[in-house]
Amino acid sequence: MITAIPPMGILIDFVFGALMWTSLAHFLLIMVLKEDSAFIFLWALRNINAPIHMAINLIKPNSIMKRLEPLYAAFVLFILRYYLLPLLIGFDVWHFYDMPLERLFLSVKSDLGF
Repeated sequence: MITAIPPMGILIDFVFGALMWTSLAHFLLIMVLKEDSAFIFLWALRNINAPIHMAINLIKPNSIMKRLEPLYAAFVLFILRYYLLPLLIGFDVWHFYDMPLERLFLSVKSDLGF
């Protein structure tokens, strides 16, 4: 099924998927650490997600707190991946596990026997 998706579509979905998952990890780390913490993983996630957060700030409502911005970014990226990318690329998504990045992770998981 993943081979029915054009390679460029898989690459685009991987980028959006990686940004979505790193944004979610950023949110989870902010919940247990300070936002300006020098923790290396949080620093890396802040730098990776900074461009997407600046872009999403253009459409973000003012009522969303600063600490919730990574979660909002992850939600917007999920909506783009679930609704917009299948229309543009031309593949069907019936549930969360039909997206190319998650399908790849699940196939690796089953290949490793987890």
